[in-house]
Amino acid sequence: MSNFNPTKYKNDFAKGAYDRVSINFPKGQKPIIEEHWRKKGYKSLNAYVNDLIQKDMAEHPATEEGVTVSDKQ
Repeated sequence: MSNFNPTKYKNDFAKGAYDRVSINFPKGQKPIIEEHWRKKGYKSLNAYVNDLIQKDMAEHPATEEGVTVSDKQ
């Protein structure tokens, strides 16, 4: 029998490949926000938030030294 644990494998991969961020919404806003990103054609809240951040960073580049916007995402 194999000792392979697919959940552990996925979690270990995610730890090495992604940074995790938690956000909070006022009570009752989650379903409203979910309906909005779905209507806009996004597959997930994560995709929607990442797209908003990338667009904002492209439109308003940081001017502080050492801060860059990566277009490789």
